[in-house]
Amino acid sequence: MEPPLPHPDPAQLRWLFIDLNAFFASAEQQMNPDWRGKPVIVRPAPSEYSGAIAASYESRPYGIRTGTRVSEARKLCPDLIVAEARPDVYVKLHKQIMAEINLHIPVFKVGSIDECSCELQGPERIEANAVALARRIQDGIKKNVGECLRSSVGLAPSRFLAKTACGMKKPDGLTILRLHELPAPLLDLPVSDFPGIGRRMQQRLAAAGIHDTQGLWAMSPKQARAVWNSVEGERIWRGLHGLHTELPPEQAPASIGHSHVLAAEMRTPEKTRAVARRLLVKCGARLRRMGVTGGVLGLHIEMEGADRYERRRGERVAVQCHLDPTQDTFALLAALDGLWRQAAPVLKRGRPNTVGVNILNLKPRAAFEADLFSDGPDMNGNAPSLRLSQAMDELNKRFGKDTISIGPNAGLPAYIGAKIAFNRIPDEEDFWE
Repeated sequence: MEPPLPHPDPAQLRWLFIDLNAFFASAEQQMNPDWRGKPVIVRPAPSEYSGAIAASYESRPYGIRTGTRVSEARKLCPDLIVAEARPDVYVKLHKQIMAEINLHIPVFKVGSIDECSCELQGPERIEANAVALARRIQDGIKKNVGECLRSSVGLAPSRFLAKTACGMKKPDGLTILRLHELPAPLLDLPVSDFPGIGRRMQQRLAAAGIHDTQGLWAMSPKQARAVWNSVEGERIWRGLHGLHTELPPEQAPASIGHSHVLAAEMRTPEKTRAVARRLLVKCGARLRRMGVTGGVLGLHIEMEGADRYERRRGERVAVQCHLDPTQDTFALLAALDGLWRQAAPVLKRGRPNTVGVNILNLKPRAAFEADLFSDGPDMNGNAPSLRLSQAMDELNKRFGKDTISIGPNAGLPAYIGAKIAFNRIPDEEDFWE
């Protein structure tokens, strides 16, 4: 019997994943030419106790990384440039970058503000062509969007492996993981380098006797599903082995919320309350823009002593209340007053560090079925305060944020509530709401 013919495409490259390197810091260097080639970090709030949300590659030799406390970073590098985060600038650059990538290959999925995946088609799957495509994208971003905006690219048979490859060589890296060479190129990676394996998942893997990539590779799909306690384990197993997996269906958000790390001068009960109210005003505008109502309001406050980067928690208060389904800012603010009274005793015992609000039990306003005893959410859209809220939305959209505000906003941060989260890129509306 003759041996089988070799596969014409043993590498089986199907995915291209691109990640912008130190994106926020690189964006600041792009917008400030005098900062290029110098150590730069970006902080989320004007506080020496906050952690860097981005660190330029020039700051890395000093031991500065994402999460390094600002005060510590200044000690490590006396010439360090500390930039205040500008989410609107980063969102604008993100859109320009995605537009540039789309000129070369359609963007399949935007993973976060600094990364996306693209599916290779036809001749693009030939390795030489895939490499040339990757280089064109990297060069196009630098030439047409900004020379400081370096990126790394991963090419692999699965999205999971392409994302893994993307992180193996930074900055300006290009890494290829070929199906017929697996798992050899992966075995030196710690399990924490794989997407979706955070600290808690590492603990669960360790409890199952899996401490390295060799053990992760040797798992069966059934074992992976059991360790993850969900189908996600099987998805990760398939991705690790270079097999295609359909993305889980998109689900409507179950909640919305905003939080804010308070600057030192804002850490009083009165100013913290003003920040909480402003965050809730933004939530109300988002509810109306999304066409949904909320049925539960939550307030959470962390006191000084908490440090998310060192995983140290200060005293924390979290309170909730149920609402008649609403998207009315004035109804939400009235409910917040009640929650604030519950939180007040904790505020007497120290200084607040972080404040946040969230709205849960979201439902489409149009889905509400009125009965004989109720006009439904917000009087079927005719509540005077709701109509006032809607009028304020229109004025602020037309003339700029806080053209009309509920109470004074003097001293509140410019970007309050417009935070870029890992899984959420602010909409343009976030910057005027």
